[in-house]
Amino acid sequence: MLNSSYLKKITISLFGIVLFIICFCNFFIREVNAFSIHIGSYESDGSFSVYNNVYMIIVDPIGRETGYNPFTNKWSREIPNSGSGSDSIGDDESGTEGPADFGVEIFGDNIDIGEYKIKIFGLKDTKYLIEGPFEKYVGYITSGSISTISFNFDPTPGAPPPTITKIVTFQTLRDDFNVAQKLNQIGDDKFVNSLIKMVDIAEKLYNRCQQIKDGSKEDKHKRLCYRPVIMILELIKKRLEIVNRICDNPNGCKSKCKLKDECDEEKAFDNFRKENIKEEGIKEFFSEWDKDEWHKHKKMCKKFITDEALKIISEDIDWLIKSLDGNKDKLKDKLDKDEIKDLKSEK
Repeated sequence: MLNSSYLKKITISLFGIVLFIICFCNFFIREVNAFSIHIGSYESDGSFSVYNNVYMIIVDPIGRETGYNPFTNKWSREIPNSGSGSDSIGDDESGTEGPADFGVEIFGDNIDIGEYKIKIFGLKDTKYLIEGPFEKYVGYITSGSISTISFNFDPTPGAPPPTITKIVTFQTLRDDFNVAQKLNQIGDDKFVNSLIKMVDIAEKLYNRCQQIKDGSKEDKHKRLCYRPVIMILELIKKRLEIVNRICDNPNGCKSKCKLKDECDEEKAFDNFRKENIKEEGIKEFFSEWDKDEWHKHKKMCKKFITDEALKIISEDIDWLIKSLDGNKDKLKDKLDKDEIKDLKSEK
């Protein structure tokens, strides 16, 4: 028969276990509801920078902000239970500085569910890494610019994991090419300028489309107007993929082409011309492209693009295409051939 002292010990032990479980569960719930986002930058040699070349502000679903804007030298802490700051882990023995990191943390049991925006401020033309409740992302940013990405946060069990969306403009693509070149991840000036020329023509066509007023029939006209813009952006992406297969390293090329056509940039342009020259915007594209200085230098310039640069720039192109009409494939599928023919005849 168990004595009272033994029962007392068991009772105390059980109480301790229950208390531990309660505390652990509460801690776990807080951790699930909390999130932190950290950002850092790279040097041109690929190492993490010991300087804060990028900062950020988090904007919650109702517009409150936490973080630091280096352009105005203003700290914000409007989001409840939030904080931000810089950190660097160095070597105490050698005195060597470690990678600089800027972070924002939001914690508590009542974090708002919805879309959060991250405003990223660049103090240098650089490549940055951002990590958070979403899959880590690597991108480019230029000095003095602000880049915005967003993600949906929902800690509800079974909710899909957060994925980021980036606001991309034609200027973003131009900046991508220039930063990638400074980091020695893409070819020389002649090659980069030829890519920027293609972006410039696409933007020119896009600006013309923006003059079309919104409305039911006008929306179809606008989607038709966007078609050559998207085709040119897709051609830029295809061109980069071909160059990457030919050469993905500034220090030495090793072709990844299995077939000759996979590495024929000129053939890609010729096929694109034959398939799409009847498009009004494509005619205009080639009338400008055929006069470009690129054709004088294309056999002498240095062409390459690293795998990382290809990934970053391709993702930005895809985000820009999606922003034009909400879905990358919508412009190709939404209007059938009869609709396109009717719309063209109305012009």
